[in-house]
Amino acid sequence: MGSGLAQRLSETNQIHLYDHNHEKANKLEEAGYGKAFDHISEALRHSEMVILAIKPQNLKEAADLIGKNLKENQILVSLLSGTSLEVLKNFFPKVKIVRMMPNLALIYGKGVIGLTCDSHFPKSDKELLSKSIESLGKLIWLPESKIDGLTALAGSGPGFFLVMFEAMVEAGIAMGFTPKDAQDLVHQMILGSLTLLEKSGKHPAELKWQITSPAGTTIAGLKKLEEEALRGSIINTFLACHERAHQLSSLWKP
Repeated sequence: MGSGLAQRLSETNQIHLYDHNHEKANKLEEAGYGKAFDHISEALRHSEMVILAIKPQNLKEAADLIGKNLKENQILVSLLSGTSLEVLKNFFPKVKIVRMMPNLALIYGKGVIGLTCDSHFPKSDKELLSKSIESLGKLIWLPESKIDGLTALAGSGPGFFLVMFEAMVEAGIAMGFTPKDAQDLVHQMILGSLTLLEKSGKHPAELKWQITSPAGTTIAGLKKLEEEALRGSIINTFLACHERAHQLSSLWKP
């Protein structure tokens, strides 16, 4: 995700790159996505905003590494799942902190970007941050209590959707289409379905009923979906992801 952010944000911002694996940062620099630094203090020195793209388990290590180099006027943007503003403030007491939950479609400017901050975060900084990352996609400011839900729906959701996409392609292969033809058909079908939703403004169920003829092929397939409990499986998949985000939040509880 850090690489994706560097790729997109470098189009309109000056990006300073640091990774404990210097080769990763150097490769991003070679691709034109910012300037790599061998020392974290150099990368932080002239940065207005610091994006922390690490695993939650590595928070203490990162705080020990960068905490002393942060300044009060900087904004720290955390991508850590399940890591609250309160926990982050304990590790980084000097700076203004925002939590960001993006998804990978941000690389192409089509991401869903969830953002939350506390009530003391300056409005001017909130506007500045929104302006600097608006190229990533749809920005949604929301209460921290909903961040874990957004993580499940929009952050992890693409992974679940792509599994379903893959299954549809493989169904097409089983029906005799080539893998490429099956993928093209499924891709266009999904694009068309999303356009129907967007342009019609109708509820998905209403559109589903329009497609479903009495005693036809669609109702036969829908009946099978219910027999296989697909909807319940999808709901439980997202709820499991949501629960995992809650579990991660307990990493730093006393």
